Amino acid sequence: MTPATDEPTVYLVAVDASAAGAHVLEVACGLASALGGAAELHLVHVVADPSEMPGRREASDQELAPPYLREAQRLVERSTAEAAKRFGGRIAGHLATGEAWREIVQMASDIGVDLVIVGTSGRTGLARFALGSVAEQVVRHAGCPVLVVRPRDHQGNASVPVEPPCEDCLAIRKQTRRATLWCERHGVHHERGSSATSFRP
Repeated sequence: MTPATDEPTVYLVAVDASAAGAHVLEVACGLASALGGAAELHLVHVVADPSEMPGRREASDQELAPPYLREAQRLVERSTAEAAKRFGGRIAGHLATGEAWREIVQMASDIGVDLVIVGTSGRTGLARFALGSVAEQVVRHAGCPVLVVRPRDHQGNASVPVEPPCEDCLAIRKQTRRATLWCERHGVHHERGSSATSFRP
């Protein structure tokens, strides 16, 4: 992902006011910090109504704007301040209007992004269509890799027949700091516990 030149790795992070948006920002800052090297973190928030403020502007722009735009700008400023606590590289905030996925993809192209990071609730049915469609369209149309961040909830995923981990497996992982992944019962009889791969903590 990191270019073979001295150019920084550029991350574009879609932020919003939801708990999922806060999680996306946390993951993005952690990833950018962990990978090391020169990096830029660009945060973008997209406002749905393009009639009031066409195009894009920097979050620091203090022109007069309708209340919902001022609130959107404050959101970007808060997100930028929060990111600065977690990430030591360059951070820029952007405010855009229009269709969310289009603006995200366009900005990724405009500033030469290496990785787009977006969130999704991972829900099913109508809620999935409303909340997951932006991430899906960004994945389809972005000209760079896209990381889709969703809350970790292995036991709450009812859309597919996935068994939750058993309490004994969870306990043994905690006790051994994940040196052992399976309880005695699943380590012997469970097909997922028969892997020959091992690692040291």
